[in-house]
Amino acid sequence: MSAPIRAMTYNIRKGKGPDGRSNIGMPSLASAVLAHEPDLVLFQEVFHCARTGLSQSGKLARAMGLPGYYGANKFRSVGHHGNTTVTRLSVQEFDNHDISTNRIERRGALYLRLDLHGQPLHVLNVHLGLNRWQRKTQIRSVAEILRRVARDQDPVLLAGDFNDWRGELDRPIAEELRLHNLFARHPPEQVRTWHARRPVFNLDRIYVRHLRAERARRLDGEPWSELSDHLPLIADLWPT
Repeated sequence: MSAPIRAMTYNIRKGKGPDGRSNIGMPSLASAVLAHEPDLVLFQEVFHCARTGLSQSGKLARAMGLPGYYGANKFRSVGHHGNTTVTRLSVQEFDNHDISTNRIERRGALYLRLDLHGQPLHVLNVHLGLNRWQRKTQIRSVAEILRRVARDQDPVLLAGDFNDWRGELDRPIAEELRLHNLFARHPPEQVRTWHARRPVFNLDRIYVRHLRAERARRLDGEPWSELSDHLPLIADLWPT
């Protein structure tokens, strides 16, 4: 039997820490992530500075010693931010899809096609909008992406910050994408990811298709409570 892969999703809040005023070094953040030996990490809110040219995605990838793939979503005068996926698996395809619903709140779905033990693994790294209509519209956009790139029998992983504090997306994701929430049966107190110091909302998720979780959990306590306002989720996954 093939070995499982360990996948993580983590909103790093542009390195501003849990209070929004800190300056968290990417090597420190990468060190915390590497301690769990992931094969695949999906980061959200990763910043690139226009003035200095410094790239948090580049720093993360270098500190982790792994290839990184970045998709810019929101552009401002100070720079831009988006999603970054870092992986030790072989990457066959990479694209960033604009799933924005308006010109102000820009959102993207960062897509990677990976080689998972000789079969494709389709990975989508997302950070969805702040209102219900946006999120449901963006899920329909993700469903259309999947219809174009993946076969029905292919393993799929969709993860990131869904901003879905009311838990309304599980059903449309199951119906339109045929994916299930790895944490759906966990007690609510074990899957709340925001705020990192006192979690009250389950904003971050991992959804899968044709993948089985051997272990899925939230990482909490230090150092996570001091690195971002979100807590990461991590899971060991087997293809089915």
